Amino acid sequence: FSAFAEDGPWHFKAGESFVKFSVAIEGSPVDGEFTKFSANILFDKENLDQAKVDITIDSNHIEAAYSDVATNLKKKDWFDVENFPQARFVSQSFKHLGGNDYLVTGELTLRNVTRVETLYFTLIEYDATMAQMNGKMTINRLDYGVGQGGWRDLSTVGGKVFLNVSVAVYR
Repeated sequence: FSAFAEDGPWHFKAGESFVKFSVAIEGSPVDGEFTKFSANILFDKENLDQAKVDITIDSNHIEAAYSDVATNLKKKDWFDVENFPQARFVSQSFKHLGGNDYLVTGELTLRNVTRVETLYFTLIEYDATMAQMNGKMTINRLDYGVGQGGWRDLSTVGGKVFLNVSVAVYR
């Protein structure tokens, strides 16, 4: 993990930062996690016009509640990690929603398809030495070509994918 800000490097605290997902398979939610990712972060809640985030997810590092799900997601019909080993989210703008709630709009790229998506997040802690945020995003996997061929049929695997992101960084 790596993260950087204008005032010096941020470091992820092991076990407290994650990118998890949930999707319905045959009507039941199945959870998983991308276990390797990095981020370049510049965030000052008093200067949101200067805030930036660039997150890169290594699609080869997937864990899921069922090992066959993690294995299959790497295959050509799904993430096709051989041709598209990374997913990336690059911010375009931040907005304060009130209290500790924010949103960041940015470009999400999966399987070489880029679309604008929104991550809603809450600052849990924030000071000069530590920051933690928890966020949520919902995407449609078909918008990115995730689930080719017979897997485009939503009767087995749902189209909505729920992402749950938590980032805890320290200086």
